[in-house]
Amino acid sequence: KLQFLYLIDHHPALANTRTMAETVDAKRVKERFDNADELGAKLDALAAMVEESRYTVFFTGAGVSTSAGVRDYRGPSGAWTQKRIAQLQQAADADSKAELAKLIKEQAAEKAKAVARVPSTDAQPTFTHMAMAKMIKAKKAGFVITTNLDGIFRKAGLEGHKELCCLHGDIYVERCTGCGYDYERNYHVRDNKRMKCHDHKVGTCGKCGSAAPKSYRPDRKSCFVHPESRNAGTKDTHINFGESLDDLDWDEADRHTSKADLCIVMGTSMSLRHITHFPFQAQRTVICNLQATPDDAKADLRIWATCDAIMEGLFQRLRLEVDPAPVWRPRDSLPLPEVQKRTTRAYYEAAVRLMQLADTREAAAAKAAAAPSAQPAASGLGGAYHPAAQAR
Repeated sequence: KLQFLYLIDHHPALANTRTMAETVDAKRVKERFDNADELGAKLDALAAMVEESRYTVFFTGAGVSTSAGVRDYRGPSGAWTQKRIAQLQQAADADSKAELAKLIKEQAAEKAKAVARVPSTDAQPTFTHMAMAKMIKAKKAGFVITTNLDGIFRKAGLEGHKELCCLHGDIYVERCTGCGYDYERNYHVRDNKRMKCHDHKVGTCGKCGSAAPKSYRPDRKSCFVHPESRNAGTKDTHINFGESLDDLDWDEADRHTSKADLCIVMGTSMSLRHITHFPFQAQRTVICNLQATPDDAKADLRIWATCDAIMEGLFQRLRLEVDPAPVWRPRDSLPLPEVQKRTTRAYYEAAVRLMQLADTREAAAAKAAAAPSAQPAASGLGGAYHPAAQAR
């Protein structure tokens, strides 16, 4: 790793000199759209790049999940933008008031296109998620690297480490700090209500027996299970601001971007500078985002449109069609009574809905197979999706 990246990654105090809210830039919150002619020409160029590439990877952020109802971070209504607005409302200086006015103006403009919000545990694949999964299966792409924890790429059918790297973790993954095995669970692994922010302890590994050390204390930070802990039982993979990334995920992203002919960046403002070098290790880089990024001038192609619009246009040109969202039954699912013991009521109820949705999709797939002339069952692609309603 480059020295400054190594310092930030391994010395979290350096990263903690700013809060996440302070990474919001009022100048870059404004969204921009290419006109129809510009977008068409750029999509033609993107399709040509994909066809020429021998190995394509995607590098994605929260913007790929907003049409699924998951809030982003630095968009006009993003989580950190909201916190930044609250900060600026407490300030009295002219610069802060001017920045506040810009943020509120952009937030008001976004409300007209907002979709219904859903918890990340209920969010389902969008057209973009399913399009990336299809490209990997069709050998038009090789890998997805995401900073999203929402688990939607798994629901789209991608397999962790083989087709997918979650740089900042995944809400469904419990990882052993001893043998490194990833348990793919059917519930939100991290219990934010009962755990301190920087404590990642989950339990004992059923594969190698690794467990938290006797020195572990849930009330003392120096005794927590951290992302970099070794042989300390299983941990959640959620990376909080200021924490080190897991070497396994860092090395995976490095390996796949280094061998890529093309990296397509989608739905990220590229604000977390410790990881934004990855896309530029590819031979060519395309950035697709509604907001400006610090790296726009370096991109070989810059597209200003929503992720779904870009992927829909790309698929028309590649003559591809997305598949319906698959039945997702996590590899290491636990029985619901065990889930109820391990987590909160809200996450338990989400696990029940997840199982019900899998049952519903499985029944629909069986019905469709019995009637081959019938149209494929609707999969909820391209917009907000509410599995609880589907499961009734």
